[in-house]
Amino acid sequence: MTPEREVLLGELLAELAEDPRGFIPEEAWVAVQKAFALSYLELCLIRRNSVTKRVEILLTHRTDKDWNGWHVPGGLWRTRHNLSTGIASLAKSEFGEGVQITLLDKGGWEKWMDHPFGYPISHITICSAEGVIETSTRKWFENVPEGMIDDYGHHAEFIRTVIAQAEKKSLI
Repeated sequence: MTPEREVLLGELLAELAEDPRGFIPEEAWVAVQKAFALSYLELCLIRRNSVTKRVEILLTHRTDKDWNGWHVPGGLWRTRHNLSTGIASLAKSEFGEGVQITLLDKGGWEKWMDHPFGYPISHITICSAEGVIETSTRKWFENVPEGMIDDYGHHAEFIRTVIAQAEKKSLI
């Protein structure tokens, strides 16, 4: 990289850091994912089934150019968000207005070395939720369902770990 391009990169990153939205333009998104290990919040929403008394986890179904199948909802943990504002922001984008999320526990983290787009770091949050409406693309599961996204088993492992942790610690 030439000294001029180093200066330009520094200026662009400073501009990005000052953007209160933390917005990364689409044209730069792929390169940013490959250049930096970005943090993501995984919103593991749990409840106890009133009939079976087993812990259930809420999954959403994606059908887009990158992923197809059931997965743990969540997204990019924005630079200016702490844990609670990050959870609230993602809950609003994933579920809309009127859903109340309460952090119950932290479920650990994992850096993906086999992700197809980069090296994301998943921070697993275990939460309860009020106001979630089940739909054909948003369902509660007691186990890892058929039709998970093809992510080398990461989300399936998150689900198993969260359900076990919720049972062991009697989180709900």
